[in-house]
Amino acid sequence: MAFSITKYHFRSNLLLRNVHGEFLDELSTITEQISAEKKTVIYKEGSLPFAVYCVTKGKVKIEQLTETGDSRIVYIYTPGEYFGFRPLLSGERHPVSATAIEDCELQVFDGKCFIDIVKRSQILSFNLIEILSFEFNVWVNLISSLSHKSAKERVALILLILHEKYKGADSKSEITMSKKDIASYAETTEETVVRIINFFEQEKILKNQGRKISLINNHLLEIITKGF
Repeated sequence: MAFSITKYHFRSNLLLRNVHGEFLDELSTITEQISAEKKTVIYKEGSLPFAVYCVTKGKVKIEQLTETGDSRIVYIYTPGEYFGFRPLLSGERHPVSATAIEDCELQVFDGKCFIDIVKRSQILSFNLIEILSFEFNVWVNLISSLSHKSAKERVALILLILHEKYKGADSKSEITMSKKDIASYAETTEETVVRIINFFEQEKILKNQGRKISLINNHLLEIITKGF
């Protein structure tokens, strides 16, 4: 079976697709642009939701506490992606924390007004249903993959996911994430990530310079993540 990275990515960037102009105008009146420096906590796990967010610059990591008290990264949001709407729709507290992993710019939509617009816009409502349905599939794909793979296979998969997240307009990608965060995403230890990345570099699969990782042989990583 061919490797597909798209099954590990949400589609929240399609939130406003085909939404009528009148509702887009309303949304523009309930939003503000804010800056969030690297390591800024946007919201904490267990807090009450009050807004919907859209990344316009930088990246935001979504984390969840494990039973041992450690943090596990479950997703990375990049420019154009929306987040924070799930607990607003369900009337629950945030099940995860959101933290800027680099200096960010965010659009922040007032939560109550956003829900009011959703109730009146059939297209926006449908977009949310479609996005949430696809997110469920992404969670299943990721959880299933990580639970059945070795540490080397998990790190290979996460590097491929991050490669897409860090890809620029020129299709070139330089992953600038700490080994600790990569380990959190791959559900392994920082020491294991360092060892595996060093091995990948020796095999000329990637180039590693401190916090900067550039993939050289994506195809070989795809083979590794499938356990071959």
